[in-house]
Amino acid sequence: PMKTILNLLPGVCLAMAAYAQPSSIHDVFTFPCSTSGPGANCPEGAKPDGIIQASDGNFYGVSEGPLVYGGNGGTIFKITASGQLTVLYTFTADRTTGFYDHGQAPVTIVEGSDGLLYGAASIGGTTSASSGTLWRIHKDGTGFQVLQRYCTSCATGSFPNYIMAASDGNLYGTTGYGGSFTATVCQGLGCGVVFRLTTGGAYTVLHAFNGTTDTYNPDGITQASDGNFYGATSNEGTGAIFRITSSGAFTILHTFPTSTYSLAPLTQASNGLLYGFSHLVSAGTIEFFSCSLTGSFQNINQITQPLFKQFGVGKLLQATDGNLWTSTAYGGTSNFGRVFSITLSGTILDSINFSGTNGGFATGGLIQATDGTLWGTTTQRGTVSSGVAEGVIFTVSGLPPK
Repeated sequence: PMKTILNLLPGVCLAMAAYAQPSSIHDVFTFPCSTSGPGANCPEGAKPDGIIQASDGNFYGVSEGPLVYGGNGGTIFKITASGQLTVLYTFTADRTTGFYDHGQAPVTIVEGSDGLLYGAASIGGTTSASSGTLWRIHKDGTGFQVLQRYCTSCATGSFPNYIMAASDGNLYGTTGYGGSFTATVCQGLGCGVVFRLTTGGAYTVLHAFNGTTDTYNPDGITQASDGNFYGATSNEGTGAIFRITSSGAFTILHTFPTSTYSLAPLTQASNGLLYGFSHLVSAGTIEFFSCSLTGSFQNINQITQPLFKQFGVGKLLQATDGNLWTSTAYGGTSNFGRVFSITLSGTILDSINFSGTNGGFATGGLIQATDGTLWGTTTQRGTVSSGVAEGVIFTVSGLPPK
């Protein structure tokens, strides 16, 4: 038996050596625009913000667009592992009204149980009171359909910011505003909702935040191992961590200290705990925390991150090395942001910097492909041969495959 073990050791060492420590960011695709600001022409879109690997092995994502009147209002795209990008759909303005009838600035995308792509446009619609849409599309770019429209006075929510596929075959998500308008702390825009969307298009509000007892501005949810959904609120008053069931039973698990709020959607790790980041408005640091499914909360580590304000960090991902990975909008050696990994006990292991030439301001978080490669997006910078770069799709390699 000992001889057998010794004979196996060289192979084990070789297998371990095959996965080098992640050390650099590789740009897979850079989004070019003719200029920056009004009048910019961005054929593939601009400011990518969210990417997934679908069941066909390809990657799909959305770009917010240059956000200029009458211009490209964002795109839905497919990109292969080799970097071949195809625009599946472009959000455009109506030539007569100037409104983006199907929505504008898509920010999130997911594959549904039916194999179609679902997502949210964070703003836009058929009137000046519109505030985003939910949509779906086939992977070949056909069959685009708006499933839900939002308005600034809608009890059904407004300004959708997150959507996910759940184990029951439905889609669940959050809007940052809309819903309940009883509180004054939500700027008169409503305090946000948690919703369910069936693949047949039926939309249900599961919970409307009231802005007082349950805080406001949810920034996404995750489905945990118990089948329930967990999220946090990102308002700069006092945020909270909550649980909600698929039938809408709502519970506050933890309330942050005054003027402390969540920075990103929560992630459940293999140990069963939820992990995330919070920020105290007056502090120059963020807190890396854990929370059990019953509300046992712990601040694990305080991380110094200059200009780490709201929207400054993506959702954590537990990768195949067991550590949590994310990307940031600011910080790093050049203050263009960074990709970093952190252990469950709060030790930062890897910190890979954006320089601007390879992108900057990464807020969409990371995914891990089946081959172990991390994929992500930056909403600004990059390098193009002519014009202006408005964000990149990037990879970080060196981790074991799934």
